[in-house]
Amino acid sequence: MERSDLVEVARRMIAYARTGTTATHAEGPRRNPIRTYTDPAQFELEKERIFGQSPQLLCFSSDLPGPGDYRTHDDLGIPIVVVRTASGEVRAFLNSCAHRAMRVAEGEGRGIRNFQCPYHAWTYDLDGRLTGIHKANTFGKVDASCYGLTPLPCREKYGLVYVSPRPELEFEIDDHLGALGPELGSWGLEKASFIEEGVWDLASNWKLALDTFCEGYHFGPLHPETIAPVAMTNTMTYDRYGVEGEHHRLGFPLKSLLDLADKPEAEWGDPHAHFNFVYFIFPNISMLVSPGEVEFFQLYPGASVGEHRTRYRAYTRRTPENDEAREAAREHFRFIFEVVDREDYRVSAAVQRNFSTGLQSHTTFGSNEPSLINMHRTFRRRAGLPLVDEPAPE
Repeated sequence: MERSDLVEVARRMIAYARTGTTATHAEGPRRNPIRTYTDPAQFELEKERIFGQSPQLLCFSSDLPGPGDYRTHDDLGIPIVVVRTASGEVRAFLNSCAHRAMRVAEGEGRGIRNFQCPYHAWTYDLDGRLTGIHKANTFGKVDASCYGLTPLPCREKYGLVYVSPRPELEFEIDDHLGALGPELGSWGLEKASFIEEGVWDLASNWKLALDTFCEGYHFGPLHPETIAPVAMTNTMTYDRYGVEGEHHRLGFPLKSLLDLADKPEAEWGDPHAHFNFVYFIFPNISMLVSPGEVEFFQLYPGASVGEHRTRYRAYTRRTPENDEAREAAREHFRFIFEVVDREDYRVSAAVQRNFSTGLQSHTTFGSNEPSLINMHRTFRRRAGLPLVDEPAPE
């Protein structure tokens, strides 16, 4: 982002902090039915219409730095492999051999020249073309052009790699992200240095887990010894992007931001040193961008309505210069992982257990939680469901 844009965000944060206010929802508090998180029928619609019909942000360009670098992805319930070809393009395929549907790749790797199925050794080049049939003289004649890996639409831009979960679902990243795309591109994600990954398989609905990333109202009560000592509670900026505002950006100020309040803006230096951005990228990404790090969270529906998976990948925005810097980055990863695990996701699992009793009908999103109100409206709209939030009783 340009410094002028960062200054504008900082101005808003300082105004909120001085007046004890925050970004709000104009309609006031809204009640949200608990069946949002417990209804199996809604859950199936979300998987079909939200995840099945939306391009998916799978990784950063920096995760595939050179030709032959690949990653597999199974969290959508669809076996996918993405690979950078010899020409530098990123391609995506169904991770399934055209012969007998065995996976042709596992995990991730660097610099491979082809994919070879471990079942019968059929071989494919990095563009998905069938290039070799084991014992072809005994197999019989087939048209190799009809037996390539199944391609999936794939786009790379702004340091992001997007893949469509369906072969027929074409898309463009700019159509999906709108004005958010160039802003994300400004963070240099194509150069981000991966540090470590953590995964949760948790007994909570995917949207309930996502809720915890979308407000700062809980910082003081839930994180008194971890986040609250350095970050302001219940103070945030809120900006929407994309089609009908389905993506958003939250700005969470650190307490050090008030050190700038009485200084001329020309003396502020880098305002971003005093706050963090948390982006929600529809449908399932929460991404925290700080001056030095990027925390990338991908949330996916689980086997049932009350289960989900979160995959957390930590990056630094600059390559660590030495072992000491890399260990500091790992320590930062461990800190974030433990905060989410012991605090945020402990609450998420406990709330889901309470939901399962069926004895409470609604939760309430406050005026100070506009991102939650609009995000859940987006989920229902994209699932083809009517809006159900209602004004809170006064």
